[in-house]
Amino acid sequence: MLLAVEINYSGQDVDTIVRRFAESAGENEFPNGVRLAHRFHSPGTKWACVIVDVDDVVALQLWLSEWIDVLEIQIHPVTTDETVAPVVEAMLNRQG
Repeated sequence: MLLAVEINYSGQDVDTIVRRFAESAGENEFPNGVRLAHRFHSPGTKWACVIVDVDDVVALQLWLSEWIDVLEIQIHPVTTDETVAPVVEAMLNRQG
């Protein structure tokens, strides 16, 4: 399942976040069962979004537990245009 992990943080935690990110980024950043699809940063803000492909909710929770002390996190299930296309088509067909 694709999930958008929306991240907000305060200015007081920036040094900790940058240090932790630099130390953890790379091959072993995500546990087995969680794969990075995309990561987006909004320059000049305290916001980012990580799109992960998850097969293991426990692995997701373990990864998030590494960050919950310095980040405000919201998780949203997301899908691609290709995946949602049949749903849109069914809705249009119902409308006649």
